Amino acid sequence: MNNFAISSILAGLLFSGGCIREAGNHELSSRETPDTLIMENIFPFQEKHCHGSSIVELPNRDLLVVWFQGSGERTADDVAIMGSRLNRKTGTWDAPFIMADVPDFPDINPVVFIDPEKRLWLVWYTVIAYQWESSVLKYRISDNYMQASGAPEWKWQDVIHVRPDSSAPEGIGRNDSFVMLLERKFAEYHNHLASEGQIAAEGVSGITEEAWQNAVKHYLDIARGMNLVSNGSDTDGNGNRVRTRLGYPLMRRIGWQTRNKAIYIGNRMLLPLYSDGFDFSLVAISDNFGESWEFSEPLVGAGAVQPALALCADGSIRAYMRDNGPPPQRLMMSSSTDKGKTWSLVTDSEIPNPGTAADICLLKSGNWAIVHNDIEEGRHRLSVWLSEDEGKSWPHRKVIVNGMPGSETRAHYPAIIQDAGGIIHISFTNQVAGKPGGPAVKNIAHAWLSEDFLLGL
Repeated sequence: MNNFAISSILAGLLFSGGCIREAGNHELSSRETPDTLIMENIFPFQEKHCHGSSIVELPNRDLLVVWFQGSGERTADDVAIMGSRLNRKTGTWDAPFIMADVPDFPDINPVVFIDPEKRLWLVWYTVIAYQWESSVLKYRISDNYMQASGAPEWKWQDVIHVRPDSSAPEGIGRNDSFVMLLERKFAEYHNHLASEGQIAAEGVSGITEEAWQNAVKHYLDIARGMNLVSNGSDTDGNGNRVRTRLGYPLMRRIGWQTRNKAIYIGNRMLLPLYSDGFDFSLVAISDNFGESWEFSEPLVGAGAVQPALALCADGSIRAYMRDNGPPPQRLMMSSSTDKGKTWSLVTDSEIPNPGTAADICLLKSGNWAIVHNDIEEGRHRLSVWLSEDEGKSWPHRKVIVNGMPGSETRAHYPAIIQDAGGIIHISFTNQVAGKPGGPAVKNIAHAWLSEDFLLGL
């Protein structure tokens, strides 16, 4: 790591009782002292856009980090999924390599994890027509991924065909179950916001009634297939079949996006998804290692996207979601008591969120660690919070990066895991000011720390 990279990361860093080390020549192990926070750059700062990382520990305890990189995001045809491995013994990251690349299409937001059969998964999406709503989910599986460096050998690749709705071969009719479910979910959330004083006729609170109704109409038009209309068949008020023009369900079956890793309940995979078209989330569920999929009901909130999932001691699941909606700027949350199929009313947590991604990890102790931008505006501060009561309170907090508001510093889109030895690992997008007069520069950074460090022990 060059001197410019070291000075740049130090310029944005503020934490208590930790230390910085240059990457390389130190072994990663649970022998690190409990009062130590270590940070490093996975590769040198550069001007290309690199973002949306995910991290996994391999069976030999090496680490694999993936991200997307190119000249932009959804409108940049050169964006590819990249990866790098950390050799546990030498502490050295290898040179970035391609994990997936559809030529001339942007590949975005990879997530990487290992399933109960010890297979490595990479899930991401390809943007087909330069809009998030045109995204198509893809995945690759490898059972030969323990190379010393470079990409795994992929055994299988497929598209995840998302079908969160019922059959509509003759068009989306008046009694369509998906539309009716969304109408109910939106009505329940409207009532919740109104009871909290967040909806008012004249806009004295977060959302006006008119804005709410316009937003719901927009989402329901997508659900009714109004952007793909053709001849179809419906029932009239008397129950008779009539030929008419109806929408078809293309746009509720594409546009689903990844952000955070899957969790498992036994062999059940729960892969969190979201849609920028609908501005809500759902969960893809597979009980047979991806041979077939079913999908949860939507988690409907005012811009509740990019869910991160945590398994509770009682078997229920908690989802924390990015807040893309109006104030208060808080991570939004919902719970499932039926292994991810249905979800409770989306509500605000007490965790600040400026409209950025967060990730969560269930630690071996039973405590939870969440990494996020713990501010209401900006992405210049990144912190880890720890809860000893499954998210009821978060008394233990450490700041990892603390840039000045309005500066070029960005530390965001984090991913978090705990390794076999108990060390917590975080990868995140790391941006700092470039050379005077030049653009900001970016890389993917890696931080690791112990639970005791978070607890202040």
